[in-house]
Amino acid sequence: MRSRWAALALVLLIAAACEKQSVARVVADAPGPAPAEAARAAMASRDWAAAAPLFRQAIAKTPDDAALHYDLAICASYLDVRDEATREFQWVLAHAAVGSEEAQVARRWLADAGGVAASPATTEQAAPAVDPNDPKAGDATVRGTVRWAEPGQKADQPLNRKLLHLIGLKNTPTQGQRYNVRSDENGRYEFTNVVAGPYKLTDAIAGEAMWRLKITVPKAQDTAVDLDTQNSAKVRDDFPERGPS
Repeated sequence: MRSRWAALALVLLIAAACEKQSVARVVADAPGPAPAEAARAAMASRDWAAAAPLFRQAIAKTPDDAALHYDLAICASYLDVRDEATREFQWVLAHAAVGSEEAQVARRWLADAGGVAASPATTEQAAPAVDPNDPKAGDATVRGTVRWAEPGQKADQPLNRKLLHLIGLKNTPTQGQRYNVRSDENGRYEFTNVVAGPYKLTDAIAGEAMWRLKITVPKAQDTAVDLDTQNSAKVRDDFPERGPS
């Protein structure tokens, strides 16, 4: 009789253990945002520290996804984790479509950081080659200052080495035109040899931007646009869908 009760007790213990494992498995498999989705949500909020580890998790699952590598590179650059940013931008440069925006940005970042040798086609002021005999060649300039007030600061302060993008709008004469510059130590920036027409002026091509302004550049003239908290995307957003046009 004792052996029968002992056997029954053993069966019950095994059943209880299996039930616990089943419950644990259900909890572990409970639905929730995928790492990539959660990472992009954090990135949209400019929470780079939260987004980066989520992008690493997503890349571990889909290591051939160029968009994930690119977004991780962006996060790492904002976090100033230069080794990781360099590694990810190099991966993007090697695997992204030639001529894609991701490849172009990766090349420019690496050239600026010393990750690859710069060439005339990959300098910081990167734009389509200008033929001086072409009547459509750029002869305009866009310049200004970049200033921002961080929490606790009473007034806007110059942002040095801030990367800015001037992107021609779709279905306009400037479609396909792209220029990129960094502000200097005093927050000043200048785009030169700009083809006249409408553009998007922004500081980000991925994630949440501080500025998204539509400007029209007149031919053979200087256009002054100062970027600060007064015309930030939170105050004025000319591209609420975050597209280039």
